[in-house]
Amino acid sequence: MGLLVSKQRKKLYSLISLALFLGLLSPGTARSASSAAPDKKALVFTVSVSDQGAGKTAALRTVTYTITDDAMRIDAPGKDADRSYLWNLSTRTVASLDNLKKTYHADSLDKIMGFVDFSQLLGQSAGNNPKDRVVQSTVPRTVAGVSCTDTTTLHRFKGRVVGMINGDQKIVQCLATDFPGSDLYRSFQTGLAALAKKAAPEKTGAPPRFTPLSLETVRTTDYSKGFLVKILSALHLYDSSKIPARQVERETVTALDVRPVAADTFSIPASYHKETAGTP
Repeated sequence: MGLLVSKQRKKLYSLISLALFLGLLSPGTARSASSAAPDKKALVFTVSVSDQGAGKTAALRTVTYTITDDAMRIDAPGKDADRSYLWNLSTRTVASLDNLKKTYHADSLDKIMGFVDFSQLLGQSAGNNPKDRVVQSTVPRTVAGVSCTDTTTLHRFKGRVVGMINGDQKIVQCLATDFPGSDLYRSFQTGLAALAKKAAPEKTGAPPRFTPLSLETVRTTDYSKGFLVKILSALHLYDSSKIPARQVERETVTALDVRPVAADTFSIPASYHKETAGTP
């Protein structure tokens, strides 16, 4: 999970990070499925997402994932935006929908696979610090009615710019491999791996093993300000107060089931207009 990309600190990505790539792409051509197409069986789960910095009220939102063996939809409504992201392996397209403006932009999935590491797409951490420690729990617990087991990663990171921001991160994921719809989840991952391998064999290497679904992810980050931040702040060229001492991010699956969904769930609505270069 997560959906889902790398900032100053490194994260264990969730499927939600997939959506962040779409804003960097230029509009392309999308294909629409026939409205007469039969319903498809899909794994549907909702995720409650909160992000809280020290001394601030947590920002809350709900993200919904709908996954079949060859398609994924991510619905991410927010306070100031309502966006959906459509990944379709059969048409080899990916699209971002603005549900408020009724617009979209789309591109070839093959093009995206050409410059995105597969490890990022499946929620794995690219370039772990060799000093990271991973602790596996042996005691299962239940999240959204599904059994999962905690994996804790203790991660130390340094900002991309030397002397800016460093920190320590504790990431606890409750991982499940056996859950309703795990066959669909696995099939989608396999299809995505095949496209990634074909598009950029020199980057992707061998497809990784099945990535379990994280039913709950809690990332606690303690930041430390490097010497460059302190110097820039002293010169009033940087506001170091924007860096929280601690940030806690939590993603929890609140409901999960398998149910039929209309095939056009993964198609761009006919009423939506393609975004142009001048679209704000």
